[in-house]
Amino acid sequence: MKYLIIPYIGLGLVLSIAIGIEYHCTGPEMFPAYYGSPFIFKQESLASSMEYYYSISGLVLNIAVWSILLSFTRSAIRALVEKTGNRKTIRMIYQGVVGALILFTTMNIAMDSVMMGRGFKKGLNYWYMDLDKEAKDWGMECEGEWIIFVK
Repeated sequence: MKYLIIPYIGLGLVLSIAIGIEYHCTGPEMFPAYYGSPFIFKQESLASSMEYYYSISGLVLNIAVWSILLSFTRSAIRALVEKTGNRKTIRMIYQGVVGALILFTTMNIAMDSVMMGRGFKKGLNYWYMDLDKEAKDWGMECEGEWIIFVK
């Protein structure tokens, strides 16, 4: 079961952009804002401020990164619990935190499904792009900024 819960919580952390990078591009053209956690996986729609497009490959890569980090964190917590004497209390706290993170992920999925763009074509919810190349082709300058819990 833990092998399903860890990627699920990782998905919630990616979608929430708990820790991520927001890219804004300046130049002669209008470019959407891009979001990464750490890989770019989400872009704003230029047509609507309430619509976002998602990169499937970016989501998979980000979920893998967060899952690895969560697995290391879980292992460290388990090692710490083994060394302490009051295992029952720490285990209950740990299970409460995991439950809260599962609820957090479910809420993020529900919110993002409402704002997801329609369709799975290039330029919609099935894209992969090299932001540096794309910006250079259009004469744009893109800069990333670290963000924490921004929606």
